[in-house]
This record gives sequence, C-alpha cells and structure tokens, in this order.
Amino acid sequence: YFEWSADQLLLFLLAGACSGTRESGVVGTVDLGDNFVAPDLALDEDFFYCRIEPEVIQQFGCAAGNSGERGQCHDSRSALQLIETTEKVRCSNGRVTGTEPDAFQANYEAARFFVQTDPLKSPLYLRPTNQASHPRRIFAPSDAAARLITEWITAGAN
Repeated sequence: YFEWSADQLLLFLLAGACSGTRESGVVGTVDLGDNFVAPDLALDEDFFYCRIEPEVIQQFGCAAGNSGERGQCHDSRSALQLIETTEKVRCSNGRVTGTEPDAFQANYEAARFFVQTDPLKSPLYLRPTNQASHPRRIFAPSDAAARLITEWITAGAN
C-alpha cells in the first residue's frame, strides 16, 4: 500500500481539479475552447448614476420593493443586492457634476455582475421583464426602463 504525504495529497487533488474531467472527479466544468475571449464591457458609470439609478432602480422600487413588498426584493432576498436610495445626483449632459452617493456606487457594482455583452441576454434586462427567473414582471420589454437598460449595456459593449 502507498501512504500519501499531505503535500502529495494536496498536489494530487489540485491536479485533478484543474484537469476538469469526469475521471478526475470534477463534474460540471465547461471547456471554453482555445480562442475564448472574455466579454469586454466598458459600462458608463455616469449613465448608471444619471439614468439607471433614478429611472429604473428608484422608480420601480427595485431595492426594497413597493408597498407591501418590504424585505422581499433586492435588499435582502436576491443575489443582486441593492441599497434603497431616494437621493438624487446632479447631472449635466449625461455626466455627474457632483459626487454620487455611496449607495449609487454600491448599486452600480452590484448591477455590473448581472450584465452580459448582449443586453437581451443579460439578467439585468431579462429578470425584471420576466423573461427569466423572477417572481413577477416589473416592466414590459417595450417599457422605457427596459430600453434604458439595453441602451446602457449596448453602449458598454461597443
């Protein structure tokens, strides 16, 4: 019989985990191919602070929900954790002219992880339009809020 040292066992497990094959005991990995290119998104923070935050997140109560929904939305029960805000940011020509609130920055960082290069496949668009897993439709795909989200993502993907 063969006795493994702790270092040998760790190396064996790491080598198996990195190989991503069924034989190694690691299941559920995806081969991204030889020419995989990570999505390159340059999302406009000012657009988020000046348009997405006030016209989508605040207007539709995305953080905490509307009356009767407190604690059932993105403040505590979702992977997309948002901070409820009522503050306004000053913007001129689509650019922030003052300092954006910390909550806006936190909401921007949270939202970024729900965006893909194709806006129509992004959870940030699909879920509130109820085209993907979401408890209810927040707005229709034809709504101005949905168009704002797609405009923001499209501009960031170009």
